Amino acid sequence: MIGGWGSGEWTVFGIVTLAGLVLALDDWRWMLFAWALMGAAGGVLLWQTTETPGELAWVQGFNSALLALLFYLTGRRAQRIAPKTLEAPAIVHWRFRILSAFFFYTLARVIALRFPLPIASPSLLIVTYTLIGIGLLITTLSRSPLKAGLGVLTMFNGYQVFYLSVQDSLLAIGLMAGMNLLVAFLTAALTLVHREVSA
Repeated sequence: MIGGWGSGEWTVFGIVTLAGLVLALDDWRWMLFAWALMGAAGGVLLWQTTETPGELAWVQGFNSALLALLFYLTGRRAQRIAPKTLEAPAIVHWRFRILSAFFFYTLARVIALRFPLPIASPSLLIVTYTLIGIGLLITTLSRSPLKAGLGVLTMFNGYQVFYLSVQDSLLAIGLMAGMNLLVAFLTAALTLVHREVSA
C-alpha cells in the first residue's frame, strides 16, 4: 500500500507527523522547528494538489518561517527572564499525545474518503481535519502560552490549506497572513507577561 503512495500522500504523512511532534514535544525550540516545517510542507501540498501558483506556496512557507522566528525571539526573551519556566510540563504523557495525533489522522482520513467535497482533494481535506483536531488538542493540553498559541495557529494552518485551495487571491493570502500575525503577536505578549509574573 505504501509503495503506491504518490508525492501528495507522502506530503500529507509528513505534515501529520510534524503536527504530531508539535503536540508531543516539550522542548520549545524543537517544537518551533517542527511547526515551521509543517507550515512549509502545507505550501508544498498546495502546490502539488491544486492549481495554486508556486509563488503563493512559497508565501505560505515564508509566513510560517516568519512566525517561527517571532516565537523564537519571544522564547529567547522569556528564557532570559525566567529560564526554568518556559517549558511548562504537559498535562498528559507524550505517549497519549502521540496516540491522539494518530487518532485524529485516522478519523480525518475516514471522513475525507467517505464524505468527499468536490471543491477539494482528499489529501487537502485530510490535512485540514487533522490539523484542526491536533491544534485543538495542543491548545487545550498546553500550560505554556507559547505552545497554546502554536495550537491556535495549527488550527489556522489547517483551515488555511483548505481555504487557499479554493481561493488563491492575494486578498485571501493577506487576510490569512494578517490573522496569523495577530495571533502570533498576542501569543508573544501573553508569553512575556506570563514569564514576568513567573519570574
